[in-house]
Amino acid sequence: MVSVELGLLLVAIVLATIGFKLQKSRYRRLPPGPYQWPFVGNVKLLRGLSQKLGGQHEALLELSRRYGSPVLRLKLGGRSDTIVVSGIECIHAVLSSEDYDGRPWNYFVQLRNMGKKKGITMNDGPDWREIRGWFVRSMRSVGFAKREMSDFIKHELTEVLQNIGDGGVRRIKPVIVPAIINVLWTFATGNRFDEERLKHFTNLMDRRAQAFDMSGGVLAAYPWLRYIAPEWSGYNLLVTVNSEFKAILMETIDSHKKNHVLGSEADLIDMFLNEMYGGKGPEAGFDDDQLVIILLDVLLAGLNITALTLEFLFLNMLINRDAQRKLHEEIDRVIGRDKLPDLNDRPKMAYAEAVILESQRLVPVVPVIGPRRVLRDTVLLGYDVPRETVVLINLHSINHDPGLYPEPRAFRPERFLDNGLRRKDDNLLFFGKGKRQCPGVSLAKSAVFLIFVGIMQRYELVPVPGQEPPSLQVKPGMTMSAKPFDVLLVPRTLD
Repeated sequence: MVSVELGLLLVAIVLATIGFKLQKSRYRRLPPGPYQWPFVGNVKLLRGLSQKLGGQHEALLELSRRYGSPVLRLKLGGRSDTIVVSGIECIHAVLSSEDYDGRPWNYFVQLRNMGKKKGITMNDGPDWREIRGWFVRSMRSVGFAKREMSDFIKHELTEVLQNIGDGGVRRIKPVIVPAIINVLWTFATGNRFDEERLKHFTNLMDRRAQAFDMSGGVLAAYPWLRYIAPEWSGYNLLVTVNSEFKAILMETIDSHKKNHVLGSEADLIDMFLNEMYGGKGPEAGFDDDQLVIILLDVLLAGLNITALTLEFLFLNMLINRDAQRKLHEEIDRVIGRDKLPDLNDRPKMAYAEAVILESQRLVPVVPVIGPRRVLRDTVLLGYDVPRETVVLINLHSINHDPGLYPEPRAFRPERFLDNGLRRKDDNLLFFGKGKRQCPGVSLAKSAVFLIFVGIMQRYELVPVPGQEPPSLQVKPGMTMSAKPFDVLLVPRTLD
C-alpha cells in the first residue's frame, strides 16, 4: 500500500514538472519573481514583508525593486499566477487595455459578493457591460451630480455642523460617517436613515470591514481554512454580516416593490424596478440578486473610500498648520463665512483642490487596486502574460515616485498649482481609468469637496492641549486608514 501511494506521489510530481515545463515553453518570457514554493507559493513572503515594511503596497514595491522589473510574478493561492504592476508606464498600459478588464472569481471574491457573480465592481463580461451602462445612465436620471444631489449633500453638511456645534475635542470619522451613509442611502433608496437604524447600519459596516481585515486575502489563497479555522480566518463573521446586510437591503427593496409605480424615477431602486418590470427584465440580469449586489457596491465603495479620504484630509490639516492657514484664507476670499460652500465654488478654489489631491497622493486609501483577470494571452512591456492571470496594480508606486513627485513623503499642495491655478495631473489614478473607472467618481468628489470645505470654513483644527501632536500614522490593510486621533475643533468667527 505504501509503495502504491509513493508511486502515485511520484507520478503527480512528474506531471506537475511536465506541466510547468510546458507552460515555460509556451510563454517564453514570463515576468520575474521569487521562487514559488509548493502549496504555499509566495503568501508567507508577502505577509512577512507587509508586516515589516508597513503594508502590502510597500512590500510589493520592494519586491519590484529587488527583481528590477515593473512587472512582478507571484503565486498567492489559487490556480492562477498573480502579476503585480508598478510604475507609471506599466500601470497606464494595463488600465488602457481591455485585455485586463476581467475580474477573478476566487473564494474571497465570492464571499464579498455573497456568492453572486453580479453587480458592478466584481463582475465582468457582457452582463457587466449591460448593467454598468444602465447604472451610469440611471445616476444621471435620479439627480446624480445635479443640483438636487448637491443640495442634499449640503443638507447633510448642515447636520454635521449642527452636531459639532461649539466644537471641542472630537474624533472626525464618527462625525462624518452618518452624513456619507445618508447621501448614499438617499441616492439609492430615496430616504435618509432614522437615528436608530443609522446606528445599526454603521455598526454593521464596521463589523464587515473588520471581517475583511481579518481574512486579509487568506481565504482567497486558502479557502479550505473556513473548515478548520472559521473564526480565525474571519469566515464566520463574514457569513453572519453578509446575511444581516442582505436582510436590510431586501427589506428596502420589498418596500419599494409594494409602492412602485412603473415609470417613476425617485431613486436608484425605482430605476432598477422600471427595468425589471417594464424593460429588459430578469432574463437580461435585472433581478433581485443583481439589485442587492449593486446596492452593496454603491454602499461599500462610497462609504469606505469617501470616509477614509476625508479622515486623512482632516488629519493632514491638523499636522500641516501652514497649509490649513492658506486654505482658510482661500475659503474666506472665495466663499466667506456666512454661506455654505457650493459646487460652483470648486473652479475658483485651486488651493482647496490641490490640498485634496495632495492628501490623496500622499496616502491613497486604496494603494493597490484590482484584482483584474487577464481575458486573453497578451504581452506587457515585453513579458508574456497568460490568460486567466490575476493582476494587482500598485498605485502607491506612482504616488511616491520621486521622478514624478519630488520629496514624495512631504505634504506639498503647491506641486499641483501653476501660477495660482490648479495644474492637471493625469498620473493620479485614485478612481481608476478606462471602462473600469469608478462610475461614482463625480458623486465622491462632490461629497469630499463640500464636506471638507464646509467643516474647514467653520472650524480651525488644533492639536489637543496636553497630548502628543498627531502624526501621519497609517493602519495598512485592504484599505489604508488613519490610526484614531483626537482633534480640538475651534469655531471660527462668522463675518
